[in-house]
Amino acid sequence: MDLTGRHTEWPPSDALAFNQANAVAFATYSALFNTNPHLRPQALILDDAHAAEGAVASTWSMSIRRSDGLYDEVLQILADHDAFSAAVVRRLRGRTAGRTYIAGVAEAGAAAPDLESVFDAAQSRGVLPRRVRFGYRMLADRLAACMVFASSDELLIRPLVAPTLSHPEFEDARQRVYLSATLGEGGELERGFGRKKIARIKAPANWENQGTGRRFFCFPSLVKGLGESDTPAFVSNQIRAFRKAVLLTPDKGSRNRLVDAVKPVGMEIWNADEADDAPQSFAAVPEGILGLANRYDGIDLPDNTCRLIVISGSPKGAHLQERFLYESLGAHVVLNERIRTRITQGAGRATRNSADYAAVLMMGRDLLNFCMPREHLAAMHPELRAEIEFGLEYSDLPLGEVTENLEHFRAQDEDWREANQAIRTARDEAPRAALPGTEHLQAAVQYEVAALDAAWQGEWDRAVEQAKKVIDNLPGSVEIRRYQALWHYLLASWAVMAGRRDGQSHWEALANRHYSDARAAARGTQWLSELTTDAGRLLAPSALDVPREDPLHAWVIDAIANSPARTSAKKYAAFESVLSEGLAQTAHKPFEAALNALGQLMGAETLPPAREQGRPDSVWMFGDHWWIAIEAKSEAEPGKEIPADDVRQALGHLAYAAAQTTRAVPDGSLTLVATSQTAVARAGTWVADKPLYLVSPQQLQEVAKRVSDAWDAIRAQTAQLAPDAARPLVAKLLADHQALPDQWLPILSTRMIGVHF
Repeated sequence: MDLTGRHTEWPPSDALAFNQANAVAFATYSALFNTNPHLRPQALILDDAHAAEGAVASTWSMSIRRSDGLYDEVLQILADHDAFSAAVVRRLRGRTAGRTYIAGVAEAGAAAPDLESVFDAAQSRGVLPRRVRFGYRMLADRLAACMVFASSDELLIRPLVAPTLSHPEFEDARQRVYLSATLGEGGELERGFGRKKIARIKAPANWENQGTGRRFFCFPSLVKGLGESDTPAFVSNQIRAFRKAVLLTPDKGSRNRLVDAVKPVGMEIWNADEADDAPQSFAAVPEGILGLANRYDGIDLPDNTCRLIVISGSPKGAHLQERFLYESLGAHVVLNERIRTRITQGAGRATRNSADYAAVLMMGRDLLNFCMPREHLAAMHPELRAEIEFGLEYSDLPLGEVTENLEHFRAQDEDWREANQAIRTARDEAPRAALPGTEHLQAAVQYEVAALDAAWQGEWDRAVEQAKKVIDNLPGSVEIRRYQALWHYLLASWAVMAGRRDGQSHWEALANRHYSDARAAARGTQWLSELTTDAGRLLAPSALDVPREDPLHAWVIDAIANSPARTSAKKYAAFESVLSEGLAQTAHKPFEAALNALGQLMGAETLPPAREQGRPDSVWMFGDHWWIAIEAKSEAEPGKEIPADDVRQALGHLAYAAAQTTRAVPDGSLTLVATSQTAVARAGTWVADKPLYLVSPQQLQEVAKRVSDAWDAIRAQTAQLAPDAARPLVAKLLADHQALPDQWLPILSTRMIGVHF
């Protein structure tokens, strides 16, 4: 019987028959994994198990979006408990976060009571968003066992692995059978369902050499003569030629941008999000586009229903935890199986039987970079590996030849039949091989689940014991040492939490040892550098009441305290004159000089003058903490759009500054386009893949007034003081006049261009 849909719509007799074990029912994952399931199954057959991690984990997840009123309140509590450094908080608030951050685990654990008070109060006022409300039902009193991940747009609170042990509707089933053609070999299935061990049934002989239909992969990034700006037109032409296409992207925003960029004029568009089915009307029409957001499986479009799939963007960030693991932690080996599975499933949406066929356009460098390495190809199903290898070879051709080959494929003519035979031959040449590190991940997963179950119960000592077993089974090979770094960090954080509970002194030494091991294993990444790794400080409650000094603010205060302009009226007058006169003009030379003067009065270094083409008009470099590059368009006509070329030029300014100074661009740095223009050409938003903001001359003048007023007060009160004696007053006066970076940044970051990062 069919028990899909809302439980209130189930026929009562069907639900009764199932719960009395008199019938078999079909239901969705959400019918079982929710706060109040109405099913108590004796046996579970879990189809498409490879894709269930998100559905399972969502039961124990709270997604707090920036549009929710709670975002700033929750972020402030975490900042007050030192779970995020001041620099990270600044990036999150200013929407300059270029990556996903993790909150300090021990600090977030200490913040749990305050967080629960906020959620309880919001719930009592009826303002807790529905998606947060259901997650909170499962996480209340368990927030200390959760991880907190943060981006500029979202805070995600969830356990690292879903605690299904505490979900009786799943745990009490007598049998659980997991079905998938791509189960994975590195513990991916166990992590997804929170199981210590899941037995595999060996696949039938020769299964690896069986395929379902034929795909012709094409990588536009490789096509000779096809530039980045030409790719949308190329894809649009192919959609027109094939008449119907599925566009598949990791999220709704990127789907909408892709549809806008490639849709042929007059072609009808359908959209479907994560939980939606393919509209029946799309299947019935002769032409059209179906845009899918994070919907890599579960939609079948066989035969003439669709012959073209367009996949854009690597499917590596379905939620913030995935983005953290892949991009910030750099633990690629943990998610490679998941990414490969999504590519496999997505590419197969339109090939549902042995006679079926479809072209697959793989858009973007990240997809190309994932498919190129030999070890990634070797780990794929032999049929898929042969198809992708063929696609890589036959995409590295002039545009005319690639277009002609797509025509042969669409016609299924003799030329294509010869190519198809070559793919079959290549399929049979090499067996599948596991990625390096896979066996260690599989060996460790049972202890990962045990450790996280212990943390869920608040048994921090047992969590530490199991985490040690995880680390022992993850030898420090280059493939998995970054994932091992996370487990060293978790063990140390849980040791701190155990020390807080029982007051025993040995926990401090244990925690410090593993914090040290985490730093060694995380070398080459940045995520750990902004987290507290001093167990003594974390174990001293009074120390947590004193926030760490923001390194950026310390730099600014020191720079101004040591500036000759603080004690010399003549030197300060030179700055003040250039600043006050230049920002009021449209002529580029005095305007750019004023930008440099403003940066130096803010406490920044600036680049020396040069006449090189493409040079930034100004770069404010606050040591190695934060940089702001500026492209000034003071002479531009306000009514005209900013062209894509200006956006590209501006986005190269930070790299220019790095090359000129032989220093790395600090994380969280951003670029401004200073102009009276308010509109950006559509292509300009497409190429904006880093934080980029439009800033008006009036906004710059507002910031300049704050800085000038602060300097007037600083000079009046500290001109006779030595730098060390002046420093406390400089700090106070900058704060009083709202002239510290955190205070003036919101004025300059109100209008973002693009969201492709």
